[in-house]
Amino acid sequence: MLARLAGLVLAGSLLLGTVTRGEAQADARRDRVYLAELALTLEGARRVMLWVETHPGDPDFARFAYPLAERYVEMAGHLTPSSRLVAAHPHLLLVVENVERAVEAASLGEMTVFRQRARTVREELAILDNVLKQLKFKLPELSR
Repeated sequence: MLARLAGLVLAGSLLLGTVTRGEAQADARRDRVYLAELALTLEGARRVMLWVETHPGDPDFARFAYPLAERYVEMAGHLTPSSRLVAAHPHLLLVVENVERAVEAASLGEMTVFRQRARTVREELAILDNVLKQLKFKLPELSR
């Protein structure tokens, strides 16, 4: 009877160890997926911003880029951060929303507003980078 009880306890502890390991693997996968989505979204938003910045006197170009910026806002809103990366998500949203507003301002020829929004984008990118460092996460490298 005692041997059978010890066997059940051992089997139960092994099962719990497997579940915990499985949960840890699932959490790690959620982290990787969110970081990849975050990196792709940021890369796209940064490129839109860069293109508009390098063509400051071309509102037609900004009007073309504006729907792209809007789409990044929409995509970022649908991302679900892993539990360990929840603190980073609001900064992603602030980055893409300010890119969208900056590009809209450029499309309307409001370059002062564009520059203010661009400055906010850079500030939020720095904050996001610091949050990721504090959480001990790094964005994956995107091949060029």
